[in-house]
Order: sequence, then C-alpha cells, then structure tokens
Amino acid sequence: MFVIMLVVYVQKEYSVDQFHVNKDRIYRLVHDSYSGFAPPSGPLLADKFPEVAGYTRTYQRDGYITGMNNEKFKINYLMADSAFFSMFSFPLLEGSAETVLQGRKSIVLSHSYALTVFGKIPEPGELVKLDNQTEYRLSGIMADWPENTHFQKTDAIINFPSLADQWGWPELLTTYNNNSFGLYVLARPNTDLPSKAPAILELFKEVNWMFKENNATEVVIEPLTEVYFGNSWSPGIKQNSRTRIKVLSAIAVLILFLSVINYINLTIAQSGFRSKEIAVKKLMGGRRQLFFMQYISESVLLCMVSFIIALVLSFLSEPVFNYLLNTELDFIHALRPLFFVYAVLTVLLVGIVAGIVPALKISAFNPIEVIKGGFRMREKSVYSRILISFQYLLISSLLISALFIQKQTRFLRNYDLGFKKDQVLWINNTIQADRLKTFKSILEDIPGVARVCCVRGTPVDGGNNNTFDHNGKLISFQTFDVDTSFFGMMGMEVRRTGVALSDNMVWLNEAAVKEMELPENPVSAKIYGQERPVYGIVKNFHFRDLRQTIGPAYFQILNPDHGAWSILVKVSDKDMFETVDKVKAAYGQFTNGLPLSMGFMDDSINKWYEKEERTGLMIGYFTLLTIVIAVMGLFAMSLYYVQHKVKEIGIRKVNGARISEILTMLNKDFVKWVAIAFVIATPIAYYAMNKWLENFAYKTELSWWIFALAGLLALGIALLTVSFQSYKAATKNPIESLRYE
Repeated sequence: MFVIMLVVYVQKEYSVDQFHVNKDRIYRLVHDSYSGFAPPSGPLLADKFPEVAGYTRTYQRDGYITGMNNEKFKINYLMADSAFFSMFSFPLLEGSAETVLQGRKSIVLSHSYALTVFGKIPEPGELVKLDNQTEYRLSGIMADWPENTHFQKTDAIINFPSLADQWGWPELLTTYNNNSFGLYVLARPNTDLPSKAPAILELFKEVNWMFKENNATEVVIEPLTEVYFGNSWSPGIKQNSRTRIKVLSAIAVLILFLSVINYINLTIAQSGFRSKEIAVKKLMGGRRQLFFMQYISESVLLCMVSFIIALVLSFLSEPVFNYLLNTELDFIHALRPLFFVYAVLTVLLVGIVAGIVPALKISAFNPIEVIKGGFRMREKSVYSRILISFQYLLISSLLISALFIQKQTRFLRNYDLGFKKDQVLWINNTIQADRLKTFKSILEDIPGVARVCCVRGTPVDGGNNNTFDHNGKLISFQTFDVDTSFFGMMGMEVRRTGVALSDNMVWLNEAAVKEMELPENPVSAKIYGQERPVYGIVKNFHFRDLRQTIGPAYFQILNPDHGAWSILVKVSDKDMFETVDKVKAAYGQFTNGLPLSMGFMDDSINKWYEKEERTGLMIGYFTLLTIVIAVMGLFAMSLYYVQHKVKEIGIRKVNGARISEILTMLNKDFVKWVAIAFVIATPIAYYAMNKWLENFAYKTELSWWIFALAGLLALGIALLTVSFQSYKAATKNPIESLRYE
C-alpha cells in the first residue's frame, strides 16, 4: 500500500506542467528568491528581444461576485494578459484562446464556478459584477484546471491591464515602482532565450530601481517544467521540493527492498517446518525443478494477493496520504490500463526475485538427512545480520528525526511571539470606509466582545512591505496602520518616549530603532524623507513565522478614509461561540450577504507550521512501517538463529544452565548488532536534524535524551521480538533437542 501510494504521488508530481504544448518554449522570469517584476517588464522584453514571441503578466486576487438572486459568492481569480491561453494549454469550453482576454474588462470563468454561481453555463457577453463595483463582460468558459499544474486552482481569469482600474492607479502599467507581478515569456522556436539573461539584467538595471539599488542582483530564465520544483516563490503558484520527491522515491524502493529481503529470510528460516514435505516428495521421485517452480509460484501468488489487498487499502488510506503530502492524489483516475501493466510486471518481478533464493536453497535439501532427523540449514548468517543492522539503523534514525520534529513543532507552537494571539478573531473586511465606525460601535455593544480594532496589517498577514532610503541606506520595513486600541488588544509592550499625540506620529519596533541607528529613546525618525514624531517603542514581536528573524516595523494611525483590510475582535472565553455568531450576524447587516472570511488568530498562526506537522506525521508512519518490516525480519533471523542453536541449548540445559543464562546467550548477539546500528545512526540523524533546523531562525536544542530514548526504543523493539523465540527455545525440554544424537 505504502509503495503504491508513493508511486502514484511521485508520478503525479513529475507530470506537473507536462501537458502544455509549448512547455519547452515557456519560461518564467526569476530574480534571487522571488519571481516578481514591474508591469512594463513584459512589453519591454517583447520590444527589445526578437527571441520573445509573447508574454503574460500574472497576479492572484480574490473578491466577491453577484450571482442569481443577488447572492454573493467569493471568487479567487488570476489576472493575466491576452496571450495567456495561447501560451498555456488550458482548454477553453467557450471562446477563442487568441481573443478571449483581449477586452479590457474581459473575464473567463471556470466551468464548475460558473455552475455554482449561475446554476447553468451563462451566455458569452453576460455582465459579471466584481466587488459590487466593476462590471466585467464574460468572454469565455474554461475547463477546470487539472491538479498537475503549478498554478493554484482559480475560479476565473481576468484581463491584467484592468488591475490599474481596480486600484485606481492609471500609472500602474507604466511604472517600475511595484515589482509584485509574475512574468512568463514565450520564446520563438529554435531560439536560445536563457542565454539572454545577462543582457536582460543589464536592461533592467537601466530602468528598474530594484536592480539599480542591487536589491535584485540577477535574472534567471526558468523553464516552465522547473517552476514547480524551483525555489523562487510568487503569489498564486504551488511548489514542491525535488529533493523531497527523490527522498520519497527512495523510500518506496527501500520499503520494497526490505520487504523482499525479509520475505527471503523468513521463508528460509521456516524451511525446517517444510523440510519433511520436500524430502518425502523427493524420495517419491519429485524433481528439483518442480520444487523450484513450486516456491516461485507460491511467491508470485503471495505477491499478487498482497497487491490486491494493497490496492484496497490504498483506496481507504487516500485521505490520509492527501493530508500528509498536501495533495490530491485522485487514486481512481491514476488506475489507468498502463498502470496495471506496469503493476503486474512489477509484481511478477518481485515475486520471482523474492522466491528464487528460497527455491534454490530449499530444493537442494538432502532428503536422507531430513528423514534421519539430522537436517539443519548450513548457512552463514552474517549477511542477514548486516541487513537487520541496516534496518535498525533506519529505525533509530527515523525515531530520532520524528522525536526532534515533534519537539521543534511544539517549540514553534508555544513560542512567545511578543503578542497575545488567543481569543482574537480576525475578519477580512469588505465594509466601506464610511460605515466602519458604526460597525465597530455595534460590535463593542455585543456582550462578550472586549475590544474591536480596525487595521491595515496584522501579525498574521505581516502588514505591508515598504522600502525607503535612510541616510543613504535602503531599509525594508513592515508597516501597520492601526487604531489606538491595537496595542492593548494584542498585549504588546510599548515604551513611551514622552512625545505628545499628533496625527503623523509613529511607533517603531526595537529592530527599526537598531536598523536606523537611532538613540534608545528617539523622539523622531525620518520616514520617506519626512521627520515624524516617535510616540513609542514597541518591543520586538514576530510578524512572520519563526523561520525568519524579526525585521524593522513601524506603526501609524489608520486613516479612516482609506478603510481597513482587517477587523480584529477580542472575545471573552465565556459563551465564545455565541459571541462569534453575533459578530457574524452584525457583519452580514453591513455587507448585503457577502460571504464572511474570518478565523481565530491562534489557528492561523498554527497553520504556519502545518508543513512541519505533516512531515513529522509522515516520518512517524514510515517509522512504524519500518519497525513492522524490521520486526518480521528480526523474527525470521531469530528463528533461523535458534534453529542452529537447538543442540547447544539442549547440552547447556543438561549441564545445568538456567533459563536466564540461555536467554542472555541467545539475545546478546542481536543486542550487539542493534547497538552497532544505533552508533552509526546517531551522527547521521544529528547531521540531518541540524540541516533541517537551519531552516528556522528560532529553534529548539538537539537534546541528548532524544538520542537516548530512540536508542532504548530500538533496543526494546529488538529484545521483545527476539525474546519470543529465545524463551521458547530456553524452556524447551532438552530431550527433544538431543533425542537423535
């Protein structure tokens, strides 16, 4: 089951963006660790470089549209240029790829979203109102996007130039001040566009401040098929680690390898129970080839049955895998005829390989020795013990890794972020600015609501990023527009500077004071060239996850005319759910039925570390599976080992050896190999966890007790497995062991 699901997952991941007809000619532009460029960059490249046949800029947004009966629906949409559908092979059900996005107010809806909103497929030309403000003309219907694309699923595509109208910023399409947009280019056939990267870099240095000031130092022309596995992030895309895929592929192969080897060991170890059957058949004239084929066919049949059971279990476990790997495997659609062809061939191969060694060994039995009772397998077990050690090396490494990941995850969840995140409700605001004050007053009158705060930027979303020159030094700031109740609600420590209240005052965090090289208690700071009074110093708090260090931030009073991005509501723990329902009801009165997007701040922060939690669970499951496989192998090895020691045990017992002494003799060899495995595993796991912890600016310590606990657990598993066979052998009547001597 585990192997099947991993194979389906790996196959799906490597198929990402492979369906695009122009996949070998489409490139994404990247600089440093981000894929964001100014809007004029695309037209500039098309004008200056004949290798560029087309381009599309992209930007992910969300909002609301009005459907039947004036019902409001949340919409997640991608803004793209008119060349989008000509470049990418996303099927259109209605409309032409060349013209569907040419209109300034054109919108293309996905098939499922159109059905959800309108109850049917609307006619082209129908008007769609976005955010109760702008009307777009429906120009096409597209098929729902498949999972194997690096673009996130979207409800609609909207003409990119209309973003300037949405923002009320006509200069957006011609300015280089905003570098927040994805940029894809289509190369002409038989041209080498990636070789033009140095020339493009020099061109951008002439026109774009980001490159002039060395905030961006490179231009990389990334092939489309590498975007999903790339390291440069941009909004609206999905990415995965190629290393992670390779590790999972290796895990699948390793599981299969360990299972086959342990099956061989178990079959050979149990051969003594079937030796008389083989001996009788040989004495009755049975040929060795028949015994050979018997074991091969048994192995293949067992693999076939196992494969069928694994298929059933795969269906049942699909939701768990989807959660752990953050994917949608859609296992039913993966079962194509070609899958079964490869699966049957693999099952046959595994069955033959797993059965051939036992078949060769067992079919070579001397039937006379078996009938006389003097048969025993004469085979050195050093290779089997090395295999057992290798498996316990894996178990020890995985146990250490799983325990450390859990420890780091607990550390991240319980770390003091510098503000109080419990019982704070956030609401994505869609209420118009002139009605916010009234809404805030209504919320404050609800029993159970302690405080209400309107903001542009929270510790969850990180605020807005701005960069400005301070004494010849470019400083990147996170900015937060808040009302005066913000600091009390969030429980942030603020040190007053003694400056009087004023409209243009600011608060700086400690990192900003340090970065700007200000005195410990500054009374003013120059921001965007304007000297502004500093009303207070905010103790450093985290506005990003703990992978990143705390950077400079400043706060200013929210301008009521600009509106708020979010509304924060502090609720009491008494009748919390009733209070939340009342907040929802009050919000609905101001939004004419718009869907509400809200959540608790602590839940949102916990989602920062879902990836680590999933990784820990995945390693935990793999550790459990490895333990099961290793226990089977160790059981086979102990059975095989005890069979060799039957006569020695009998002699020792006749001479007065106690059961405890027999157990010690039988177990010490296995303990030695497990100890060797642990010694080797410790530095490997230590190195791996150190590398993993490098991803976090704030991290837990590599505690010695975790290594000790993992070693004790591995040893305990080994002793429990071996002791079952050892105790049976130690308590056996010695007469049974020696009666043929």
